[in-house]
Amino acid sequence: MESQTLKPAKERRNNSRRSEGPVWKWFIGVVTLLLAAGFVLAHPPGFLGMPGVRLFKAGDNVGYYLGLVGGVMMLVLLLYSLRKRFRFIDSWGVLPTWFRWHMVLGILGPALVIFHSTFVIRSFNAGVALVCMMLVSGSGIFGRFFYTKIHKGLYGREESLRGMHADMEKSDNFMNAISSFAPDIGRSLEQFRKRAEDKERKGGFVNFVLIEFEAAALSRSLIKDLRQAMQAQAPIKNGKNKSITRRLYREYAANIRNYIKMLRDTVQFQTYERLFSLWHVFHIPLVYMMIATGFYHVYAVHKY
Repeated sequence: MESQTLKPAKERRNNSRRSEGPVWKWFIGVVTLLLAAGFVLAHPPGFLGMPGVRLFKAGDNVGYYLGLVGGVMMLVLLLYSLRKRFRFIDSWGVLPTWFRWHMVLGILGPALVIFHSTFVIRSFNAGVALVCMMLVSGSGIFGRFFYTKIHKGLYGREESLRGMHADMEKSDNFMNAISSFAPDIGRSLEQFRKRAEDKERKGGFVNFVLIEFEAAALSRSLIKDLRQAMQAQAPIKNGKNKSITRRLYREYAANIRNYIKMLRDTVQFQTYERLFSLWHVFHIPLVYMMIATGFYHVYAVHKY
């Protein structure tokens, strides 16, 4: 159980800790809680047996500027598309930073517009604009998920199947170590690798779904087998030996999870690519609809 065979897993786990995925989840969670609190405060009289509370109206100063700021955010986030397509603005900051703000504004903008509406649709044009905006924002969350599945990191370069296979080749040291320490676990991982390679060649949505459940079940069972194997080979449960056993267990468990995840991602890669392409076909027309209905709503409010 030499520790040097575990360095790739340590590096992979440390990179995961530095990723912005958890921050993104916290951000969405906080915005969702604020929206829920706003709905309770702005609920119609008699909702859930409570008296209505109106902190502001859509047309007063607070409501108006909430809608204005939210609308401007929705327009500013469209600059990300221009940044990707026109070379003359390549010097305007790095693309990952643009993408980060594109996503942030895509959540904050709709949230402010919803607060502006006080959670009530009072006209047909306002309802159409709000629905289009919510569809764009919601599809953007799905698009981000597909994006992370075909790129290294959230803001990194596009992943490739060749790169994923190269990562698997680098895991040979771990496979040799786990096979010498726990042969049954090593055989199970090797069998799963062969099944994953077969599913990758066949492709298809069925294999895309099956590999997800198979990977989850195998990960749970092998982690359980690992604990039993280490307990059998480390009978002394106290002092320094106990501490070393726990550390090695965590390291090997992380390696097993990462190896299974890597195989699963390889099988699912091509399907995620297709889903991301289909998402573009759905998302772009919604953006144009959102812009058109948003401008018409602003025009109608000021005209009438």
